[in-house]
Amino acid sequence: MASGLIIPGVQVTVVKEVLPQQLAPSGVLGLIGFTEENPGKTVRAGNWSRFVEVLGRGSAYSLPEAKQALDNGVSELVISPLPAGAGATAKVAIAADATRGKDNKDGVALLARAAGPWANGLIVRISYRANVDARISFDLQVLRKRGDKDDVLELHRNQDLKSLAPALKAGSAFVKVDESKPLGWPAAGEATLDGGKDATADDYAAALRRLRDEPDVDMVIAALRDFSDPAKVTRVYGEVISHCNNLSDECKGRIGLGQVPDAGTTEMNVQLASNLVSDRFVMVAPHGVVGAVAGLVGNLPYFHSPTFKRVSGLGELPSLSVEDQKALLKGYVVPVVLERGRGTIVLRGLTTDGDQINVRRVADRAVRTMKMIGDLFIGQLNTADGRNALKQKLTEALVQMQKDGAIVPSTDGKDPAFKVEVYSSQADFALGIVRVNMAVRPVRAIDYIYATITVQV
Repeated sequence: MASGLIIPGVQVTVVKEVLPQQLAPSGVLGLIGFTEENPGKTVRAGNWSRFVEVLGRGSAYSLPEAKQALDNGVSELVISPLPAGAGATAKVAIAADATRGKDNKDGVALLARAAGPWANGLIVRISYRANVDARISFDLQVLRKRGDKDDVLELHRNQDLKSLAPALKAGSAFVKVDESKPLGWPAAGEATLDGGKDATADDYAAALRRLRDEPDVDMVIAALRDFSDPAKVTRVYGEVISHCNNLSDECKGRIGLGQVPDAGTTEMNVQLASNLVSDRFVMVAPHGVVGAVAGLVGNLPYFHSPTFKRVSGLGELPSLSVEDQKALLKGYVVPVVLERGRGTIVLRGLTTDGDQINVRRVADRAVRTMKMIGDLFIGQLNTADGRNALKQKLTEALVQMQKDGAIVPSTDGKDPAFKVEVYSSQADFALGIVRVNMAVRPVRAIDYIYATITVQV
């Protein structure tokens, strides 16, 4: 504290204002699933090249939700790989080519680039070339059967025993040579990868726990690959809901997203959602679109609704009839549909308890704001001026939320967009406690318009 002046003049004291730091951008997605490279910890990726660089090219297929989310504008991915050894890797052993002589006793053993059932059904086709110089080489194709057609995913030309293992390791996004097995000329023909298995519910729970230490995550997807066991699906998604609820108690509110199984009726999908009722969980239909929906939600301002907003990068979707759409919405499942003139859209954005997604996100934003400002006053003196300063900072932040349009007054204008009360009773004062009562009214989207037209005569 500066001393008083003796000689007449001017003394200036500079007081540093308490300024809150900026909140992290909304739309940070925590993603759990199989990856080619497994660092054993969470990894951040803000773009596709970073994702592939750190986690490997095979992760594009073992964890397709990542590409969908980035294509639709998610702020950042926080990937928590499943534990090493989780699930099983698809593989195939191609027999030796008997025409290459009696010394050619071994063929080629191939492995999928990442564990999980995603590679089951991949076909490897070997075809030998008729080289004019009598050199032995073959072409290797990776493909899937699409009905009666072959969908060729990769083609590697002029392979031989010298170049096969390193070339395939560097060039293929789907398979690699199992270098622990002997290598020989493979027989011409087709062989199918099989044996890939999903992780257990405990494996998903273990990867989910890593996201507790990532405070800016506000969306979570557990990228299940096998939906054949409804009990397991319910348990994993239940773990996601518990995780989101627990983190909300620590002022790190987040919502979980899941998807309906790849096989099942509308009634079964609604029944699954009824077992996962929560204001912090979103169930999406059809199967295979949840990453795109998460990307859309992450790209929107936190108080905007995804209803009737377009998603991209999904290709051809299974069609949902109008009756199916109605049934899903009544069961609080979010349908993604193709509409003429609109494209592929989210039909209505709601949680499994029937509320709008943006309402939950606004409430979480208010909680994070309260936590960020409150932290600045921990250790400050519990005086009337100190409590008033806290109230003013909170009011300032909430006024900004109101200006942004995130919170609104009541429709009749009688109730404000927010209320703030800061106080400390004598008993609280003795314990170093200041209490804050805060109320906010999140903005809601227009989901329905009812019109009455009077025809006058």
